Amino acid sequence: MLLTGSLLATTNSAQAYNPNPTVRWAQVDTDDCRRLGGNLTVSAQSDGCRVNDSWDGTFFRKDPNGIAIKVELYVGSTLVAKSEFHPYGEVLWVYDTRDDSDTIYTTLRVAEFGDSYGPYRGPVNGANTYNLSITDGRTVTMSVNDNNDPNNLDQLIALQGTA
Repeated sequence: MLLTGSLLATTNSAQAYNPNPTVRWAQVDTDDCRRLGGNLTVSAQSDGCRVNDSWDGTFFRKDPNGIAIKVELYVGSTLVAKSEFHPYGEVLWVYDTRDDSDTIYTTLRVAEFGDSYGPYRGPVNGANTYNLSITDGRTVTMSVNDNNDPNNLDQLIALQGTA
């Protein structure tokens, strides 16, 4: 389920992280809150799955056959950005959690040759949400990049989930 990303160094309108931030992540089965991959802690609750962080925490509502994705990016011990794909309602959240002259860009691609959404980014010290129309059961690939230049995205990670 994990797709590897290449590590490249470039700049665009914002200065790219150098070195790249540390990536922490989880793929979560939203039927039973099992962590399918990654290194973030997942806690089951009666109506969904919690993956806490220092910014606002994350809650994935139960969604049959859904696989949620959460990516956190750190510089040292500081959370600088995060992205989340929520299968329930097919919502993408993109955060920029630190005013450090950089941001991340998140893209969702549906199935192998399906629709592509993004790249999206969060506002400084905030989040944007994107309500997407993705058919239940479709595989999505979430790509988190440190650059928006299509010739050199500086991909930090790409993970698969299920709408």
